[in-house]
Amino acid sequence: MIRKIYRKLNSLCWVSTQYSKKINRVMRNKLRLLGSHDALHCPVCNNRIHHFLPLPEFYLKKLEDSGFIYSLDDGETMNYQSYLCPCCDATDRDRLYALYISRYLREHDLHNISLLEIAPQISLSTYIKSTGRISLRTADLMRDWADNQVDITDMACYEDNSFDSFVCSHVLEHVPEDIKAIQELYRVLKPGGWGILMVPIILCIDEIDEDPSLEDKAARWRRFGEQDHVRMYSKKGFLERVEAVGFIIHQYGKGYFGLDAFKKHGVSEKSILYVVEKLAPSDHFALERSSHE
Repeated sequence: MIRKIYRKLNSLCWVSTQYSKKINRVMRNKLRLLGSHDALHCPVCNNRIHHFLPLPEFYLKKLEDSGFIYSLDDGETMNYQSYLCPCCDATDRDRLYALYISRYLREHDLHNISLLEIAPQISLSTYIKSTGRISLRTADLMRDWADNQVDITDMACYEDNSFDSFVCSHVLEHVPEDIKAIQELYRVLKPGGWGILMVPIILCIDEIDEDPSLEDKAARWRRFGEQDHVRMYSKKGFLERVEAVGFIIHQYGKGYFGLDAFKKHGVSEKSILYVVEKLAPSDHFALERSSHE
């Protein structure tokens, strides 16, 4: 939604259709070239830039007008001051995913990795394809340009153990039956496979606040921060739901990536990347043995 807002504002700002594309291109190039030797960097489009763009004022005003009950500073993985890349529209979390995928590929000599991207983002999809080592399939309920139009709670078009990995970013908060969605992600992932699984998390709450039956858009804005969200996750609640399905959860923050990397790529210091793993049968056996020894 926020990407759509930026595109709309951009079209309103450039009045002259004759020169709009040219001016926009010049401005983007300036943003790339203004950086010094320690310029910021977008790992998604591999451009050096001067600064990342903040959340648009329209969105901030909407939160304020709706009486949003949290502060954006309460969010875990959210850099609202450096949110979007001005070159490719990658968000701060997209940049975090690219950092992880890049490191994973450096550390593992693997090719033709099958990856399912739920609710694909063009900039991230483009990056994934550009690695040359990942076979990407995209899936979305609404977007007709995705490879498959599927409901994440019923992905019958995919057989069990179909994918080596997946990316499911900021999807579950839209889904009334999020546990069914997590179960489907577990089902289609191969044993030994991994997935990036992310949701908006508010750190100041202990339990998940949810109401899938709530239809009042203003109330959704106030409680969940978007008109099409049906819940707000707590960290504890998110971890419990994911682990209950059977996933092992790995949490990667600044200690893993390095604080300098976070600063260079516009990722907030308290950001956490959640990578889930579906254990292979042998790993389950080893885990059971160790728990009894």
